[in-house]
Amino acid sequence: MRNLIIGAAALLAVAAPGIASAQTGYVGVTWASVDADGADTDDVIGVEGAVAFQGSGSINFEVDAAVADSDDSDTVWGLTGHVYSRNDSYLFGGFVGVADGSDSTTWTAGLEAAKYYARWTLAGSLAYANNDDADVDAWGAAVEARVFPTDNFRLSGTIGWASIDSGLGDDDLLELGVGGEYQFEAFPVSIALAYAHDELDEADIDSDTVSVALRYNWGGTLFDRDRRGASQAGSSIFASAVS
Repeated sequence: MRNLIIGAAALLAVAAPGIASAQTGYVGVTWASVDADGADTDDVIGVEGAVAFQGSGSINFEVDAAVADSDDSDTVWGLTGHVYSRNDSYLFGGFVGVADGSDSTTWTAGLEAAKYYARWTLAGSLAYANNDDADVDAWGAAVEARVFPTDNFRLSGTIGWASIDSGLGDDDLLELGVGGEYQFEAFPVSIALAYAHDELDEADIDSDTVSVALRYNWGGTLFDRDRRGASQAGSSIFASAVS
C-alpha cells in the first residue's frame, strides 16, 4: 500500500520533451515530499512535461511522460497518450497510459472532459487501472476546478476517489488536493506548488504530499495551455496510483 501512495506522488505529471514539432507544451523538474503513516518521509525528484498537437478539425493529440526516483523506492516512469475533441466551450476524449516501477507495471485507460467558463475550468476523469504484477485492479474518478485570476496565474482544487481490488483485500482511496502555478511575464518559466492528502479506508493509512515543479513552457500563457495546449496530464494521475 505504501508503494501505491508513493507512486501517486511520484507521477505528479508527465512529458515527452523530445518532439520538437509540438505546438504547445512544457518540460520541467519536480520535487515531492511524501509523509505516510508508519513510514519515514520520502523525497522524490524527477523530470516531467507534456506536448500537444492540433489534428484535423477539433481533434487534438497529447503525450505526457515522467521519470521520478527516491532513496526509498526504485525509479518510476509513466507515459500517457490522449485523444480529444476541444472547442471554446468544452473538451471530451480519452487516454491510455502505462506506468512502471519496482518491476511493477500499471496500465490505465479512461475518459476525460472539461467545461470552460470565462475565467475557470471544471474538469473530470473516469479511469480503470490494472497491475497484474501486484494483483491489483482499480477504477476511480476525479474532479478538478482550475481558476485563473490572471492569464499566467492558476489556482486549482481536486477531489478524487478510487475503489481498489487487490490480492490483499479491497480498499477505497480518497484524495484531496490544492495547487497553484505562476508563469513569469518576461520569460516562459513557471513555478508550480501543490499539496495532496490521501486516505486508504480499510488499511487506515493517510499520507500528505507537498510538491514543487519548475517548468519551461512554450505556446503561450497558462490560460492558453488550459484552453488550447497540453492541459490533460492530471487526468490520469489518480489511476496511476495503483503502481
